[in-house]
Amino acid sequence: MAPRLQQPLVRLLTVMRRALTALAAAALVPAGLVGCGGEPSADRARPARLYPFASAVYFTAEEERVIQDALEDRTATCMRERGFDYEPVHGGSAEPEPDNPYALLDARTAATHGYGIVPAAVRHRARPSATSTPRPDPAYDRALVGSQNAQVTLSLPGGEQVAVATDGCVAAARTAVFGADWDALYYAFQSLSNRTIERTGQDPAVSAAVVSWSACVAESGYQAATPAELREQLEQRAAQATDDVAMREAARSELAAAGADAACQERARLRGVTEQAQAAAERQLLTAPLQQDLTRLRHLKQAALTSRPPP
Repeated sequence: MAPRLQQPLVRLLTVMRRALTALAAAALVPAGLVGCGGEPSADRARPARLYPFASAVYFTAEEERVIQDALEDRTATCMRERGFDYEPVHGGSAEPEPDNPYALLDARTAATHGYGIVPAAVRHRARPSATSTPRPDPAYDRALVGSQNAQVTLSLPGGEQVAVATDGCVAAARTAVFGADWDALYYAFQSLSNRTIERTGQDPAVSAAVVSWSACVAESGYQAATPAELREQLEQRAAQATDDVAMREAARSELAAAGADAACQERARLRGVTEQAQAAAERQLLTAPLQQDLTRLRHLKQAALTSRPPP
C-alpha cells in the first residue's frame, strides 16, 4: 500500500523537540548507536537518498530546518497582524526522515547507527506525558489554520482529492515561502511519488531480490519476508524494553540485525534493482505536462531553500 498523502510542510501548533536525556545517552553509547565510532569495512560514502523524482517532495533534515524556520516566522507575523500571539518553533523536525522509502540500508549506516530505532524509542520516552489543556479559542484556530468555508479541493493525478484551507496564516505562510501554486504542485507530486513507490515495490526484479534477501538473512537467524518486516520486529523489541539494561540489549540486537540486513541487501543487489524499478515507474507516470510541473515544483523548492524574504 502506498503511503498516505502528507499534510503541507508546516506544523499547526508546536512540535515537541527534546534531545536525548543523560540516561538515554548512557544507555546508547555502549551499544554504538550515538556518535560516529569506527567503521569496519563500511568506510565507503553513503549512497544518495532514494526518493521518487529526485526527492521533489522530500526534504533533508537541514532543508526541513530551513523551511520550517521560514514557515514559522511567516506564520507568527501573520498571526500578529490578526491580533494573536504565536510563538514560532524553530529547529526542524524531531524525527528525521529516512534516506529512502524502501527500507534500504547501506553498510556504513548499519555499522554506525543501525536503523535509528532505539534512539527514536528513547526520544519518545523522554517526552513529557500529554496533559489536558483548555480547548483553544475558535477564533485563534480559524486565524491559524483557516476555515472549512475557504477550503479548495485539489484533484490529483492518481484520482485522489485533498482539501486545503486557504484563509489561515498557515496557508499564508506557505504562499509567502513557496509561492501561490505550491500546494497544487506539491500534492500532485506527492500522489505521483506514492504511486511510484507502490509500483517499484511490485516490480518483478525487486520482488525477486527481496526473496533472495530473505533467504540470506535467514542464514543469520532472522526470519523476515521483507526488510520492513525485520525493522518492525526490532521496533517491537525496543518498545518492550522496560529498563536501561533491556534498552542496551535492544540496541545491540539492532546493530547486529542491521549489519546482516545491509550485507544481504548488497548480496541481493536490492538497491540497484530498486533504483532501476523506480526510474522505470517514473518514466511511466511522467507525462510531458507533468514534466513541466515538476520543473516548476523544483524551482519553487530551490527558491524557498536559497532565499528567505524577511518576515
